[in-house]
Amino acid sequence: EREREERRLEAEGARRVSPERIREVIERGEIVMVCQPVVNLRDGFVMGVEALARFHAEPLMGPDRWFAAAEASGLRLELELAAVKEGVRAFDSLPPELFLAVNVSPDTAASAELAAIVDAVDASRLVLEITEHAAVEDYDTLEAVLGDLRRRGVSIAIDDAGAGYASLRHILQLGPDLIKLDMSLTRDIDRRPRHQSLISALVTFAVGTGAQMVSEGIETRDELDTLQALRVPMGQGYLLARPGPIPRDWVRPMIDVGVDPVARRS
Repeated sequence: EREREERRLEAEGARRVSPERIREVIERGEIVMVCQPVVNLRDGFVMGVEALARFHAEPLMGPDRWFAAAEASGLRLELELAAVKEGVRAFDSLPPELFLAVNVSPDTAASAELAAIVDAVDASRLVLEITEHAAVEDYDTLEAVLGDLRRRGVSIAIDDAGAGYASLRHILQLGPDLIKLDMSLTRDIDRRPRHQSLISALVTFAVGTGAQMVSEGIETRDELDTLQALRVPMGQGYLLARPGPIPRDWVRPMIDVGVDPVARRS
């Protein structure tokens, strides 16, 4: 009941956000980025981080609502670009062997402004996570744009895989370097045999196409153990590390993921 009320209040807040307020947020730099580690599930090493937007601005609401409000006002591109610009600043404090992932819609990925951001950073360490929130009208054009970004060194990820039809179509059409399983598949995976079968099939697909896989939303030890047994190579989630600033002395810290259950049985 409380969660429903919070979502209702957030939705009302999003409807009240004017285009002028969104522009103020961009111009005043009221977007704060935090980073959540992406962890190798076999040895616990941090492989990279995902930069996530947080808004320290009124009205107080989650990032999804801010981006939805920007979409309704025709300002999603501007807000996403502002978040990406803020996100890539993490390169300054990120150990050089780690990658940095940022979220973009297909339209933002295809923009000249994003290409300029890519040219200003070490593209070989940048991952663009393509979200499924917007439909792709022309895959040929998007493939051409992403191909150009890949030639510059950028890796492409499909976010929220399994959450809806669009993400699966993105995977088939775009041939991503990383596939990120939606947390709805991860949640209670230890008690959901059908979800285990689906993830196992996706792992096989990823291996066959040369893609890496990341499971999002890992929150319990049982979920982690099951994902390890299913051979999911990388993961994110509160059990492993919460989003936050990058510590100054952070050099690939070991996160205790325990012993691989498959190795434990062998």
